Amino acid sequence: MSSPSSHALLRASAAQRGVGALFVANALVFATIVTRYPELKDAFGLSDLAFGLMVACGPVGSILGSVLAGRLVARAGAVPVAVTSSVVLGALLALAGFAGGPVLLGVILFAVGFADATGDVGNNAHGLEVQRRLDRSIINGLHGAWSAGAIAGGLLGLLALQSGLPIGLHFLILGVLIVAGTLVASRSLALPGAAAAQPAAGGGAGRSIGAMLVASCGIAVIGAFLEDLGSTWGGVYVTAEAGADLAASAAPFVAMMAALTLGRFASDRLVDRIGAVATVRVGSVVALAGMLLLVHAPAQPAVILGFGLVGLGIAPMIPLAMDAADRVPGLGPGTGLAVAATIMRIGFLASPLLVGAVAEAGGLRLALLCCLAVPIVSLFLAGLLRPVRPRTADLA
Repeated sequence: MSSPSSHALLRASAAQRGVGALFVANALVFATIVTRYPELKDAFGLSDLAFGLMVACGPVGSILGSVLAGRLVARAGAVPVAVTSSVVLGALLALAGFAGGPVLLGVILFAVGFADATGDVGNNAHGLEVQRRLDRSIINGLHGAWSAGAIAGGLLGLLALQSGLPIGLHFLILGVLIVAGTLVASRSLALPGAAAAQPAAGGGAGRSIGAMLVASCGIAVIGAFLEDLGSTWGGVYVTAEAGADLAASAAPFVAMMAALTLGRFASDRLVDRIGAVATVRVGSVVALAGMLLLVHAPAQPAVILGFGLVGLGIAPMIPLAMDAADRVPGLGPGTGLAVAATIMRIGFLASPLLVGAVAEAGGLRLALLCCLAVPIVSLFLAGLLRPVRPRTADLA
């Protein structure tokens, strides 16, 4: 018979697979909707502004969801929030395919953004609890599962488009699969025993605790900012500065996402070997090298390689920022995560606006030159991720 400790490890390993499935489900919803955006824009006859307003309903809902997610996790627990959010996301995806107009779809996208945010906090909170039970880093791999799910959703969307599958049927099939998969995964999420409460901070630790939370939010924003840089501007930059044709415009994004996914799956071993602080610093240097390559050698192969290096460098930033935010002593369950997630989502909104404003004034290459400061900031913030009172293992 298995000993209690080995049985607990088996339960934790099963929970790791279960929460990983929830990360994949979350990504599938996002990627599935995004692949049909151009078709929906044409079907509703929307102008660029009207389409942008409709799509913006999602981020607005996600910011509100992030604000409330910490309270929901503290009151109901991470697993109920994560599972309920995933089921709601699947149901909303199935419903979105039958929205008869942009107003209704905007309302659905708002609800999708809200459930995505609460699910994100719930998934991360439970994933970090599983990580503590296993006493080894898994959070990067869980975010890698999200990245892999986004790629899979994009490929399925491409297949649906090429086969002429109607939007309603496409969304319905994926929505039903997500709901069913979530319910199956939920059976393996439970962990024996209650999670240990975080210790209250002593009076002299308040300043260090505040710095740790600020650093967590800052690194999360930096990861989001640089990820959006590749997503929003990679294709524009390679065509405008490297002379690539439209057929090659997706190459920087593909390179970044592939490197991001591989980097996240590899980062857990690096964290276990050298610690989270050093891992973020290594990632910052790699991202900086990618940015330097983009600015100083704007030829097509260099741009593709540069965005790949940026993706590889930022791979551990958001997962480890979430980990650090969850470790801040004196905060309720899910509170630090919710704060970091909210700030991170604001960063996703700010990135295209700031880069676009600088590019409008002095060109996109100048905008990317200004962005060199971003990974440098993360290099210095990384040292503040050390926990004031480590729990299972020190981060550094």
